[in-house]
Amino acid sequence: MKKIIALLIFYPLLFTAQSPFIKLDSLKFHHIVRSFIQTTQIQYQENKRDTDWNVYRFINPNNEKDILTIVFERDHEGWNILKIHGSYDSLFKIWKDSFNRVADAKNIRQIGFATKGRTRFDKNKENEYWCISSL
Repeated sequence: MKKIIALLIFYPLLFTAQSPFIKLDSLKFHHIVRSFIQTTQIQYQENKRDTDWNVYRFINPNNEKDILTIVFERDHEGWNILKIHGSYDSLFKIWKDSFNRVADAKNIRQIGFATKGRTRFDKNKENEYWCISSL
């Protein structure tokens, strides 16, 4: 019985600890967003004319169809990154750098998804964009 109680107490902490992208302060949140952009090795520029209060959109100046979108929420505990949408090539670089350093690009593209802890990297069934999201 003691083991069950201990498990119930620590269970939420295990899942919270798996995502480094929740409960961020403003400075850390913006640093992570910039690091995602740098990781893609594309000079994405923020799309300031198409903004929502909880979405950042970045456009590749060399290919306006290549858009990187970061969906987040902000609450009293901090900033939480919920989803990242974009091209496979850009998101795979982010996936490999931030989530799974041994990820295989060919294998993930062929299967259509990958998971690491509570995070999922998968193809959007409605278009060619991919998504990294928390489960």
